Amino acid sequence: MLHTKHDEPCLLKAADDEPIWVLRGQDLCTPQTIRAWAAGANARGAPYAKVQEASRNADEIEQWQRDHPDRVKLPD
Repeated sequence: MLHTKHDEPCLLKAADDEPIWVLRGQDLCTPQTIRAWAAGANARGAPYAKVQEASRNADEIEQWQRDHPDRVKLPD
């Protein structure tokens, strides 16, 4: 399930001094980046459900991008 900026459970788990990196749906590179992360996580033995969730998120973001082509762009 994708999360919005108002529903960020993974951010609540991060330590106060832990670096984080946010990917936005408008970023044309986001689905590819998520799939690369999923492949790396899978290769290192991450739980299958977590890898599948990431793949579904990439699919959902691609659909959002198709539905909102005027809002999709390269990172700036």
